[in-house]
Amino acid sequence: MKTKFYTTMFVLVTLSILVAACAPVTTQGQPASAAPAATPVSQANNLPASVPGVNHADSSVDITHLPLGDGKISTSPKVGYVFSCQTQFNGGGASHLGNWINGDGTFDLSQKPTVDGSVTWPSSFTITLNGDQRVVTSNDLPNHATGIFPISPKDDAYNFDRNPNSIKAQNIQFSLAANPQLAATPTCVGMGMIGIMTSGTALFNALDAGGRDAVAHEIQDACGGHPQQNGEYHYHNLSNCIKDDGTGQSQLVGYALDGFGIYGPRDANGKTLTNADLDECHGITSEVDWNGQRVVMYHYVATSEYPYTIGCFRGTPVNIRGQQQGQPGLQNRPQQPGGQSQGGQGQQPLQQAITACSNLTQNTSCSFTGMSGQQISGTCQTPPQSTQLVCVPAGGPPHNP
Repeated sequence: MKTKFYTTMFVLVTLSILVAACAPVTTQGQPASAAPAATPVSQANNLPASVPGVNHADSSVDITHLPLGDGKISTSPKVGYVFSCQTQFNGGGASHLGNWINGDGTFDLSQKPTVDGSVTWPSSFTITLNGDQRVVTSNDLPNHATGIFPISPKDDAYNFDRNPNSIKAQNIQFSLAANPQLAATPTCVGMGMIGIMTSGTALFNALDAGGRDAVAHEIQDACGGHPQQNGEYHYHNLSNCIKDDGTGQSQLVGYALDGFGIYGPRDANGKTLTNADLDECHGITSEVDWNGQRVVMYHYVATSEYPYTIGCFRGTPVNIRGQQQGQPGLQNRPQQPGGQSQGGQGQQPLQQAITACSNLTQNTSCSFTGMSGQQISGTCQTPPQSTQLVCVPAGGPPHNP
């Protein structure tokens, strides 16, 4: 009987070792030179199950019919719009229209896929008060787990958004007014960083590279973030990985580049604010906690409703890394429809440009219809960070801004 028992135990232990050895391992898949080392962690323990950007909303917010922001770009401040410095958009962003886009001008965020995986990063983020200045230093790596980027062809998100970019550490350092003042007139928000969140990560405006509602169309990870072409991980709305728990007044969740605070969606009475409660820049003046005191001041409000965080700047924004904010027209550099996207979004070429080369070979002549209905001719080429042939117009895709 003892011999039979030990034999059985040996078989069970052997099988356990074999099963463990064959278990799948999640890795970031990025070269060490491209980003700091990533430590894979359990998705169940680090990525929230709630829908990105909306776990702070109360039951009055119907996430199955959120208003779609497409077309809501203005050339002056307007409630519910993005007053964008860039007004010319020629594609980019997600390559396929998702089935979560409803036919009534809304979208169902609960049905939108997220990028798989759970990777932790060596986040470095400090904010210090130095006299009348607030000094911000960050490597842009979040204090929460992210999905795996570039998006894997095995990920269901790849069917809609083939983001080829890897998350990389950034060098972010700038100073904001500790007590910002309202400018004489509101100014536009540019593409790229418009604020910094308390997770240490950049905030972009509500638009993708094609000028569409980025939250509705682009695919982010479970924390609502993704990287652009330079590896800068960022959000387009309030990440649900930035804690704003409870039923009372929301807390500070970030800072705009004009120095004003960004707070969660609930007011002092616990009411969830909407566009109807906010001004043309998506802000309001009310009593909040600021610099350790209770003060009445202007601030932005992060909501589940487009434009989500900042529709325009009420103060005077700082310009960082050569990025121009508050100045219309400076970001209207034309984009070749077959190439990399503008404004730091860094997504895939137009699907029409990909389809035009689906049955052709390298350097073969091709043509397709652009977003404005124009006929575009070029040659089939493989853009950087891509394995697909794309119909690239004469002159090739533009260089990164």
